[in-house]
Amino acid sequence: MSETREAKDFMRDFDNLSEDEQKKVIKKLMPKICEIAMKDRSLIQEMMPECMQMMKGMDFSIKR
Repeated sequence: MSETREAKDFMRDFDNLSEDEQKKVIKKLMPKICEIAMKDRSLIQEMMPECMQMMKGMDFSIKR
């Protein structure tokens, strides 16, 4: 039997993780998320205003 998961199910499970577990998941997902987003300009245009608003006023350096 196959089970179809929806985004809301994923988000609910993610929200139930500890902060440390969430950080581990983010570190693993972020490269794939960036790859997908870079291929679809409309996705970037949709997400960017919200991202910029969240980052506004934050002072952090980007490690390379």
